[in-house]
Amino acid sequence: MIGSFLYNSFNKDYSITALDYSNGPIEENFFSLDLTQEADVKTFAEKSPTCDALIFLVGLAHKKGKGQELDEFRRINKQTLINLLSTLDKKNKLPKKIIFASTISVYGEKINQSMYPEDSEKIPFSPYSVTKLEAEQYLLDNFADKTWILRFAPVYSSDFLLNINRRIRMRSKFYRVGKGSRKLSLCNIENIGVAVEAIIKDKVSAGIYNLSDSEEYTYDELLRWQKAKWVLPIPVFAIKLLYYVGKFMNSTFLKENTVKLISDNIFPSEKICSHIDLPATINDVQFDHD
Repeated sequence: MIGSFLYNSFNKDYSITALDYSNGPIEENFFSLDLTQEADVKTFAEKSPTCDALIFLVGLAHKKGKGQELDEFRRINKQTLINLLSTLDKKNKLPKKIIFASTISVYGEKINQSMYPEDSEKIPFSPYSVTKLEAEQYLLDNFADKTWILRFAPVYSSDFLLNINRRIRMRSKFYRVGKGSRKLSLCNIENIGVAVEAIIKDKVSAGIYNLSDSEEYTYDELLRWQKAKWVLPIPVFAIKLLYYVGKFMNSTFLKENTVKLISDNIFPSEKICSHIDLPATINDVQFDHD
């Protein structure tokens, strides 16, 4: 989704080489490539042009995984990056800039913490976030001077509301935990485009950045934007009970999804906003109201 958005945003102004593991609608400068296959990556590196910037968006989207799946997540979220960059390095085709899509999940949301700047302690829960953090470290160990790590808050757009709906809806029914006053950070996909172009145009120095809207939102605000007519009230203690059950059972699903509802989860973007403005907010999104 993000790759398609960036391609459509920049294709008129930049020459883009697109990679995907399956065939897509793009015809020019498109490579169907499985980055887990080293021989295929080598063939691509021999044919590909030298690029100014690599925007690496590989990941298992919206599947956090179980502990026993760690090796599979590592193969996708880290090894693909190693395969591509190590091969390009051998061919003297390393890009000048590496823009890596990471996640705010590397911090591991905690029930007693509400604010997560970039230097916060990182205790990721899930195989998804554990391996994203490992990929970050690989970049910092090997290509720190040409790496931009963007830790996305939950991404949304008019065409992609999953990360909003999953926080206020159960199937077709709206719900609210307590008064809905807890705050969270989200990331309008337009702000990703702004940040990426600013990096390409040398407006942002290499480093690690949270990427989120310049303002945070409450769950009650999300319900009002959706114009929810009837909302199921859920007491806070019920979600807290589920959180502690998840902690006792070591259930990543329960821990990650309940802690979001009973504590503030703010991932400030002040660091990148010291270089650029991130203008898009939820006010720019069109909702389909039931």
